[in-house]
Amino acid sequence: MKKNYLKRVISGAMAVAIIAVSLTGCAKTGDKTGTQTGSNDTKEAASDKPDTWIADRTITVQAYVDDIGYSLPKDINNTAVMKELTERTGIKLDVQYSPGDSDETVMASQLASGTIPDVIVTYLDNSTRPEFALLLKAAQEEMFADVAPFMEDSEVYSRYLEEGYLPNDARKNITFRDEFDGAAYLLQLSIPAVDRSLEYNPEDAYIGGMYIQKSIAEDLGIDSTEINTQEQFYDLLVQIKQGGFKDDNGNDVYPLGPKYWGGSPDALKYIVPGYNWGVSDGYNITEDGTVKHEAETDYVYDKINYVRKLLAEGLMNPEFFTMDATRAGEVSKTHNSAIIADVHNYQDIVYESGDWVPLGPLNDITGGNAEIKSGKNGYGAWAISSEAERPEEIFKFFDYLATKEGQLLCQYGIEGENYTMVGGKPVLTEDTLQKLNEGDTDYLINNVGAAFGNSGCIFFGFMLTNLDPVQEFGESRPGAASSSTYKTAIEIAEKYPHTYRLVPGFDATVYLSADSMADVKSQMSLFDYKEMLVQAMFAPSDNDVKKIVEAFREQLKAAGNDKFKDYLKQLYEEDNTSINFYNK
Repeated sequence: MKKNYLKRVISGAMAVAIIAVSLTGCAKTGDKTGTQTGSNDTKEAASDKPDTWIADRTITVQAYVDDIGYSLPKDINNTAVMKELTERTGIKLDVQYSPGDSDETVMASQLASGTIPDVIVTYLDNSTRPEFALLLKAAQEEMFADVAPFMEDSEVYSRYLEEGYLPNDARKNITFRDEFDGAAYLLQLSIPAVDRSLEYNPEDAYIGGMYIQKSIAEDLGIDSTEINTQEQFYDLLVQIKQGGFKDDNGNDVYPLGPKYWGGSPDALKYIVPGYNWGVSDGYNITEDGTVKHEAETDYVYDKINYVRKLLAEGLMNPEFFTMDATRAGEVSKTHNSAIIADVHNYQDIVYESGDWVPLGPLNDITGGNAEIKSGKNGYGAWAISSEAERPEEIFKFFDYLATKEGQLLCQYGIEGENYTMVGGKPVLTEDTLQKLNEGDTDYLINNVGAAFGNSGCIFFGFMLTNLDPVQEFGESRPGAASSSTYKTAIEIAEKYPHTYRLVPGFDATVYLSADSMADVKSQMSLFDYKEMLVQAMFAPSDNDVKKIVEAFREQLKAAGNDKFKDYLKQLYEEDNTSINFYNK
């Protein structure tokens, strides 16, 4: 294994800072036993073992996923689920999580050290995430084992070899890159067994975006679903301001407040979709076939001026983009925001109170408001260290977790204790359902150790793939068909259904990873279009707005944007499903 990863990935100054994080950070582990990884006891030496037996060993896993880290059992090997897994496979686990400035920073530090444990697990919904650059370089530096030889005879991961099974991004850019010449180092997780991306299932629908106080909508006599244009939305904000509505503390409400989770320019996609021309991560194509970045069009000014108007007229909280998460949650809970810019039906403020209803959604540049889907996609990824002992055993274990039998155990727990089979489908027992409804995470995590649809030990839900829970288990997540906890969330999804529109292809910026675009990518990484928008929205004058936009346009050009646009046009002309452009 090459050991010069640190020199190639991170500058010297950054390396010192990042390594300091790893040395001072406190690692959380789900196995307190100290069991050594690896053992000489194998399936061949134990004829009395079940057919699912793999080996008597402990697999050490490093998770770069905060959701996993903060839901790890105190002793994962002493949970009911892990005891059953050990009984079936012989495997025990040591799952570790190291807090830091960010999961990406911790990953960079540990990869830079040149050694990793048996397995690493990370967020990776597509190859445009910042983690991918680190993972790709590590694969190129031979830090991960090639699992391609194990896939063909596997029960689940053999499906990754089927034509059309993996999303294009997962297949072309992550797992089976041309440069790997048939080797496979990174496996994306949570791949749907069947593409149901255009099927609307209220039990599984996350209705995100803007939510309005139900009482305000009723007082104004509006149907919140009929607010669909930028003009209608502006008029609504004016009505709210003129209505003299007060929050729980007697203060005037802001017609439009920030995201529930904290101020962010990400919420712009909900409040100005009619001006969001750069549909593919900032890029789109004109009717005559010209590729442009949104900043090169007048849409950038439409977007900026619309928000400047809202701010100038007091229709929008001035801390919309900057408010910290604690305060943003508080202004929502105290009803200081008449409209929350971004929340969803599975957030407790929505499903527990009944005070909020979805608003819109607003129309996009095509005049419709269908939610865009690109088809199948994954979530998360894992890799085996090239220095791990007997990597085929590790692969077999995670392949077993992804089988129907493994998924049932990982999600539902122990049959007879946590669920019973009714008509071939699992139904949670009354006691377990009560624990789920009461939010007794200590029981779900430390006693049972199952994921319960990410309400329990998230690790076991995160590590699954080939997913089709409605078909296999009769519901989208454990308890969805019988739990009272999310009853209101499902009712919202039933009452406010979304329509979907298929626009296949990757975000345009995926193609910055091409070798020929390396120089452009290094320059583009220095720019943040959303931050430029925010800066312009708060500029003191229209003349200052123009200066900010023009400066950004010049920066794009200097970075090689024309070269990148030519490349995108060539790709799109060769295959118009390669990039998710749309303009009609």
